[in-house]
Amino acid sequence: MGAASERRALLLEADDSYDPFLTIDINEYLIEHFSTLTAKHRQSVWSLCQNDEDFDYDSIHDQIDEWVYQFAEDNPDVILADDDDDDDDDDSSSDEMSEEDEDEDDDDESDSYLSMDLESYLEDNYDEIDQDEMTYMVELINWKFDSTQVYKQIDEIITKYNNGDYDAELDDDSEETPTE
Repeated sequence: MGAASERRALLLEADDSYDPFLTIDINEYLIEHFSTLTAKHRQSVWSLCQNDEDFDYDSIHDQIDEWVYQFAEDNPDVILADDDDDDDDDDSSSDEMSEEDEDEDDDDESDSYLSMDLESYLEDNYDEIDQDEMTYMVELINWKFDSTQVYKQIDEIITKYNNGDYDAELDDDSEETPTE
């Protein structure tokens, strides 16, 4: 793991324009699609998205996988290992790792963004991709990514919020805040 971290650090130092994160500005999305929500409401929805243990990143991962396979198909130099047998074990550990990484990144990111470290995901799931291909894959995924499923999840959370489904959770959070 140390070597991967070292490679990641060297790459990021060498290329200021390289951004391995796929981000969605929830605030802008809510302003555009739910214009009646106040800033406080939008922040609550963002918080609900961030804290939702059931938030489904699978559709995002599936889209990344599709682009990895497309890239590999178009480039004979890329050889992907058959990881189908290990998917269940790898997915659970990479999901746990991704959640930890996301928690650390949340401190650095604006409160209105959900983000995913594409490079870490690709490194964890596609050992065969070298650093040159990694840069290309991240750019390709950012360019071609369809965030429709993410927005559908946000819409579902807003609907549940408007229906009062989160009132108990929000009351619990507001009671805990002053004591922290």
